[in-house]
Amino acid sequence: MDRKPELRLPTVTVAVRLAVIGHEPTGAELFLAETPRGRSGVLDAVADLLDEATDFLPVRGPRSVRLLAKRAIAWLAIERGELSPDEEFEDQPSEVMTLYDRQHKVVVELTTGMKLEGMVFESEPADRPRVIDHLNRAGRFVRLWTSDEHYLINKAHIL
Repeated sequence: MDRKPELRLPTVTVAVRLAVIGHEPTGAELFLAETPRGRSGVLDAVADLLDEATDFLPVRGPRSVRLLAKRAIAWLAIERGELSPDEEFEDQPSEVMTLYDRQHKVVVELTTGMKLEGMVFESEPADRPRVIDHLNRAGRFVRLWTSDEHYLINKAHIL
């Protein structure tokens, strides 16, 4: 069955490492409906996609595109890239330009037995300065920054 071009939605693909419960982490691609600006915009767009009320999302794996239940995702990671000298700063805003009030060095232990170590940054109101407040906020996934990757971790799989 051929798809008519007018029925296809324009998308942008984002390369991620994806850890699905019961499987080894693997490379995959997610589809974003709009083109985000810069790496911070990509991370925000992927986080928004994961936190949408829908239960499934299309993922391109090594063999095909499949629909994946968000609840089955333990975590996904987006590689942190370096700016090349010929890239314009305005087109590639850095995540370090975002200022946060607090940072917390954490080790996240997952139901899979894996441990991820990194930083949680937040700017919650002063009366909510604890990591537990950050974890209990709305949304299915929490962000973790490491020196190599940005992680979006499914809170349902955090011990």
